[in-house]
Amino acid sequence: MTVEFESLNLLPQIYEMLNKLHENINNSSKRWMSVKELSAYLTFGKDKIYKMVDVVFIESEHYYKKENRLLFDKQKIDEWVLNTSKRKENIPDAKSVITDVLSSLQKK
Repeated sequence: MTVEFESLNLLPQIYEMLNKLHENINNSSKRWMSVKELSAYLTFGKDKIYKMVDVVFIESEHYYKKENRLLFDKQKIDEWVLNTSKRKENIPDAKSVITDVLSSLQKK
């Protein structure tokens, strides 16, 4: 691989971009997230996160309250997301259920 001498002036920019990438990787490996961070992570609005706290998430499992702040456990949230998608894969679509019911009624 040959590097043109003119390209050497790009090294500071490349170095800065690599540092930003390194910071992003380190930030995404945080275990505890705030509502704002979880909102960005799941691409949901903050209001949706608060509703999920009331309906879906379990305190002391998915999140903890500390000094009027909610802290979410990234590992538990990831497990929840994976389990939710697995449940959706196992749910038959309505059309196939209706077809099965109708066919079983016709056999009788």
